[in-house]
Amino acid sequence: MATNFNATALANGTSNLLTRASALNLSTDLVQAGVVFDDAVRISLGLYSGSQGSGNTNTFLSNYTTDIHAVQNDIAAILANPNEVTIGGETFALNSTDIAVLTNVQTQLGTLLTAAAQTTNATTLSTASQTIHALQTEILSEINNDAHLSAALNNVTFTANTGATDVAFQNLPAGADDPTTLAAATAGTSLKVVGEVFNAAVSVISGGINATNLTQVTNDLTAVQSGLTAILANATMLAQIEAGETTNAAAATTLHLQTVLNQVTLQLEKYDAAAATGNTTALRGTADNLLDIIDIVQNDAALNVAAGGNGNPGHTGGFAEDPGGLTGTVTRFQDNQAQTNFWATFVAEANTINAQLMAIVNGSGTAGQALITQIENYNNFGASFDAAQGAVFQGRFDNELNNGTLQADSATAIKGLQGILNGDTGAALTSDLAMLTAAGEGFVADANDVSGNNIAIGGATYVGSATTVSKATSVAGLAQGTTKVTATPNIANGTGGTSTSTAATSSGGTTTKTGTTTATNATGNTTSTTTKTTTQGSSHHHHNNTTAAAHNSTSTHTTAAAHSSTVVDHHHHALHHIWG
Repeated sequence: MATNFNATALANGTSNLLTRASALNLSTDLVQAGVVFDDAVRISLGLYSGSQGSGNTNTFLSNYTTDIHAVQNDIAAILANPNEVTIGGETFALNSTDIAVLTNVQTQLGTLLTAAAQTTNATTLSTASQTIHALQTEILSEINNDAHLSAALNNVTFTANTGATDVAFQNLPAGADDPTTLAAATAGTSLKVVGEVFNAAVSVISGGINATNLTQVTNDLTAVQSGLTAILANATMLAQIEAGETTNAAAATTLHLQTVLNQVTLQLEKYDAAAATGNTTALRGTADNLLDIIDIVQNDAALNVAAGGNGNPGHTGGFAEDPGGLTGTVTRFQDNQAQTNFWATFVAEANTINAQLMAIVNGSGTAGQALITQIENYNNFGASFDAAQGAVFQGRFDNELNNGTLQADSATAIKGLQGILNGDTGAALTSDLAMLTAAGEGFVADANDVSGNNIAIGGATYVGSATTVSKATSVAGLAQGTTKVTATPNIANGTGGTSTSTAATSSGGTTTKTGTTTATNATGNTTSTTTKTTTQGSSHHHHNNTTAAAHNSTSTHTTAAAHSSTVVDHHHHALHHIWG
């Protein structure tokens, strides 16, 4: 099938240029080769090859290898037939400089294939990762510095699966991590400077985290972590970022920013060092986590502008979009029976909890300790189940279930409920209710995200609006379990456990329930606590290759188009990113 280079299709993201099945076909159009190269660069953040808990999906290493072979084949065909070359469907005459550049790129692509194969060997991993980073950077530089080629490529813009406007051979985001910028980011001088350091880290990680760049990556992300912490603690700066937003939208923006902080911490504590050793979970998790962080900021208009953007996903400012991927590189995760049980419970309780929170917001429900306990149980179930799954499942869903979205939503809801129980009035009560709204919508967005990115047993899908486990799959009755999660869920079977004698009322009630609950931290260890979480909640994610808008600046987190026409990755917000 010939690629559709119709301007309207390119602008609205409906061109088959972005569909993997079409883009991989042999072509003498340099735009098509460049879009496939963009996909390779995007997933090079974590070239995992292990398949444990993979959900029957291709590994990123296998996709990367296929991408590079396809680009290599296209350029070979271009060089063999220089009079038949097109760029965006239009005839293009290569000059001697163009031919020299593409000939050199062809050699570099062969070296990339050799290096990619060496990432599976512990003794060659670090060198191979460095080679991939260096060569990808060189290829982008060589093509974009060829004035003749780049001018033609820049005339063929398209809406990528991230929602940003891309070109073929899209450059990596511009960042900075010099001592002055690092100091400013650490102090939380502005979200823009924090984001510029994040950009630098993403650029360095393209090709993989390795023994050589680990210290730089750690220093960069530690500065980002410190800066985000400072911004969240600075009421004046938060007010500036959220100026013009409604109370509910501002609460959602704070929730998104806290989620970003949670996920940066997850990256530092669980993924960075492990990725340098080739750990499957860390490699898969790094790609998903970093791209999700970008999506969160880019799709919350207030954060986007504060980071230096124009309010829409793009390549300007901090936390800038990476090159977009192909629809089909990241596919829906095929769940087993236990995972089907879990996600059905996850969906049903998300909607149930949201209904309880909204009842409190509209005055028909009452806040109570029982609802706090219910949310804690739900949160702990998500983290514990995630930690018990295979390597790829964890890497793909950690930032949703373990120190990411679920934790952020839960913490925000609990903080709002505790404020109400403590007798807040006036502006404080308004803030509490806004937090309940943001968290409730976050729970629902997560549920919808699951329904768009996972496949239940037998090929069925999930019903994002369901309030019972049995109705949470498109074919009713596939999942087992009860909607309400208890303090002792059945992790092995993915069910929430049996009802306890102390049940919460549907309105939250006033029943007090005490006891020890368990939570799984970022390293997978289990901790016990009887205290209630009061930190601000986090945002939502996406996962590789979805469409963009996730994380709107409004209080809503819709699943919508997540990452374009591709499957939404793990998370909410109108467009997501790299789930898969």
